[in-house]
Amino acid sequence: MSVRFVTGRLSADPEVQQAGRIQITKFTVLENTYEYRGDERIEGHQPLAHYVEAKFELGANAASSLRKGDAVIVVGAERDASFEGREGTVYRRIIDASAIGPDLAHATATVEPVRRGPATAEPAPAGN
Repeated sequence: MSVRFVTGRLSADPEVQQAGRIQITKFTVLENTYEYRGDERIEGHQPLAHYVEAKFELGANAASSLRKGDAVIVVGAERDASFEGREGTVYRRIIDASAIGPDLAHATATVEPVRRGPATAEPAPAGN
């Protein structure tokens, strides 16, 4: 697996799917492609679609924070996946996200830390 770093915009709101005991948040990041020729920026033909999956707290936080059109940065391990489509087997590259955040070059953000409840067990006093 290779580690990918992707910037782009969400093509739709994230979707949360149940997979056994865990929930997986899935979304697509569209990355605009371009190149420079001298001082001129030449736009690419089509945006690249990056399929992203996030699990556990990262997925839950992404699902509650991100919406269609949001500019994001995604880092994660890329893997191959396949499934049966209408016209046979479909192959995709999926990024298993390890970090997701807003792209502050295109937006502002207010960070709200996730609050965890107080610990339920007190540490035992040192023995005499």
